[in-house]
Amino acid sequence: MSNKRFLAALLGAGLSLVTLVSLIFYIIDPLFYYREQTLYRSQYIADARYQMPGLLRNREYETIITATSMGRNFRESYVDEKLNTTSFNGSLPASYAKEQAMVAQFALQEQKKVGHVIWELNFYSFAEEPDMVLKSSTPFPTYMYDQYKVNDIRYLFSSYNVDILQKNLEANKVRNERSRDVESLYKFGEVAPPETIERITKWLEETGELDELPENERREVMLTSFRENVIPLLEKHRDTTFTFFYAPYPVYNHRMFYEKHPDYLEERLAFKKEVFQLLSKYDNVQLYDFQDDATVTHNIKNYMGDAVHYYEFINNQIIDRIATEHPIRSMEEYEEKIENLRKQVIDFQVSEL
Repeated sequence: MSNKRFLAALLGAGLSLVTLVSLIFYIIDPLFYYREQTLYRSQYIADARYQMPGLLRNREYETIITATSMGRNFRESYVDEKLNTTSFNGSLPASYAKEQAMVAQFALQEQKKVGHVIWELNFYSFAEEPDMVLKSSTPFPTYMYDQYKVNDIRYLFSSYNVDILQKNLEANKVRNERSRDVESLYKFGEVAPPETIERITKWLEETGELDELPENERREVMLTSFRENVIPLLEKHRDTTFTFFYAPYPVYNHRMFYEKHPDYLEERLAFKKEVFQLLSKYDNVQLYDFQDDATVTHNIKNYMGDAVHYYEFINNQIIDRIATEHPIRSMEEYEEKIENLRKQVIDFQVSEL
């Protein structure tokens, strides 16, 4: 056999192997990326960022939620009842604006019935470069969220899929029922210890001061990310309703940053004002801001003992208010809320809790 024929045969064998492996993983589909699985019972045990594209593609919904962990406890059945819709919660913990935008865009392109996007505005999400995604032991699978099918070859040859498939098959073998209900996926905090005055006091006392505010915390950085990740979706989907909200972080969380450096507060409040001005240009957009509601943010019974997260009943209250209350209607109204939050943070005393 000549060298050319040998190389051709070797190349053919290689292509055949690639095709066979691709076909096998396309059919088995460990992350249910292409379809809901019928060969074996689905168990959703992958990292949320890998599991999400298949769920976004194959669930049926009209409303998509994109958020950080502050939105993970929105329970779809409750949202559906209160907003008269069919929803799916696509929240990703510690997600940057780029990731949230990819969730929204993927949902809008895969589910033609989506007419409502509920999107959490989080300072942490915007306080980085516009293309920032979470860096972890498993790289963010950007290729699973884009529209280029040729990228799927990375999914079909991912070693991560082999591990997930093995765990899934083992779970079915031993009849492990964990993580089979999609609505309960990634919900958290049901048994989390509650916040305490003692922990808050110690936490604030140990807050160190900064000489300068980090550059990524300035409004210009956050606004750049906002313009590049949010505005293009508003421009492209003018027939879709976008509901933005600021989650009710506990007041002592804001106070901690204020004690680190007062400009944290000023830059974030300035960001809010400019975001409202940008959003006001769109008739299909509404904004809610719950951060100055002292009935929520000053009640430690609403929060887990991590100075950040609230319990699921607060997620329900957010949905109740979106369903029954008007969004912010004018800059004058919003400036009043912003000044209210500023005063609450500057004047805060632990004894108020």
